[in-house]
Amino acid sequence: MNKKFIMIPTLLLAIGGGAVLAQTDYFEAALANPTVTAGQAKELALKEVNGDVISLDFDGDDLQPHYEIDIVKDNEKMELKVDAASGAVHVTEREMIKKDVAQVTSAVLPVTKTDTISQDKAIDIALAKAAGTVTEIELDDDDNVLVYEIELRNGKMEYDFKIDAISGAIVEYKEDLED
Repeated sequence: MNKKFIMIPTLLLAIGGGAVLAQTDYFEAALANPTVTAGQAKELALKEVNGDVISLDFDGDDLQPHYEIDIVKDNEKMELKVDAASGAVHVTEREMIKKDVAQVTSAVLPVTKTDTISQDKAIDIALAKAAGTVTEIELDDDDNVLVYEIELRNGKMEYDFKIDAISGAIVEYKEDLED
């Protein structure tokens, strides 16, 4: 009789633990392969707010993996959240940019300059060197040189690139194995 009282809770604990581990594997798989790609997230965000994408970041630390995308339009900077599973888009933050800051920002945006490569071209250059999913891209002024800072993930591998926004040359490349 006492064995039943011990066996039943032990069995329930084992089943519950297995379910938790299976759920953890599900979340890890979702993080490794989000349903919505970075390119699709960018397109969805631009349908919501037609402007210039200045940064894109994948956030897989939450229960709902999502992309955070910053878009500048006129004198306003907006942050949008795109759900990596459903593609739902929400504007999470809006702020007005002072005119002088807006002029500086527009000077580094690739879509307004014909002499810079596009974000898509920069991503293609990074993907030619390392396979993975884009988790972050940002156009940055690095010592008066416009560069795309791109982060790719493939499983536990993380690849970081700095790509010259005018020539398309890889200026910096790092790879790390995440624990």
